[in-house]
Amino acid sequence: MKKLFILLLLSVGCICSNRAQTGDVYISVAMTNDCTLDSNTKSILKNKLLQILSSQGVAGTECGAIIMVPETNVSNSNTIHGGMRQIYSVELAITLTIRNMMTNTVFATIQVSSKGEGYSDSDAKRSAINKINASAAEYARFVASAKQKITDYYNANTAALIAKANTLASQQRYDEALALLSSYPESLAGYADVSKAMSAIFKQCQTQYCNQILLSAQAAYAKQDYAAAAELASMIDAQSNCAAQAKDLLADIKRATDKQYSDMLEMEKEEIRSKERIQSAQMEAIKDIATAYFERQTEYVFFW
Repeated sequence: MKKLFILLLLSVGCICSNRAQTGDVYISVAMTNDCTLDSNTKSILKNKLLQILSSQGVAGTECGAIIMVPETNVSNSNTIHGGMRQIYSVELAITLTIRNMMTNTVFATIQVSSKGEGYSDSDAKRSAINKINASAAEYARFVASAKQKITDYYNANTAALIAKANTLASQQRYDEALALLSSYPESLAGYADVSKAMSAIFKQCQTQYCNQILLSAQAAYAKQDYAAAAELASMIDAQSNCAAQAKDLLADIKRATDKQYSDMLEMEKEEIRSKERIQSAQMEAIKDIATAYFERQTEYVFFW
């Protein structure tokens, strides 16, 4: 059901992961849109960076606001003529930056230098990246320092981030608002306030587009997909302007099914309506909304 709901939101412009974090700080790997490395080399570099982040337990394997971005430049190159083939030698200068892509806050930067050789320029660059020692102590210190700065940043800016998200929501930029708050670490004391703000913004988004949600539920009903129709209709907020229509649709669904299936559907509906399930569904929906927002950004590219 969640996927149907999110697809609907995507289709009407209320795009919503990252995700509400379930513990500590998480950092995703992204690359600038103008990175000139070939796809294979980018993949190798991404895996190296994930190894560095994993050593500190902060590797994020989804799109997110907190990112590690490599910027690669050739600091020296030459060609060695020998035998029947030329050998290319390249020295790469790589700048690793950990930042918040939503606020453009930079938490830490480190310079990496590595040499490689190969029978082509691409081979040489790939060789240089393969030689990066992801387990080196300097990288562990770099990530640990960034992690602490990220924690300090969120602790110091909780109220400001919530205020900015509410401003975005007032402009109906719900996806951006939820993406801004979605990377806030759940382990911090301010997360309770952030979670409330995300739920309130999600409710605004849901209410704004309840008619589209209802249309999707009615379409599922027309196809006799009663389970999907009921789940969609059950997600419509009781305070929205199409709540009465949703209630009528649920009644129609009950009448359209046999007694056994109707009883099962009623049990499932009550389970969905339980506070814990609704809260869980909201957090999952917020995750997908924020992820979709990050994936649409053009400055950075996520490789997943």
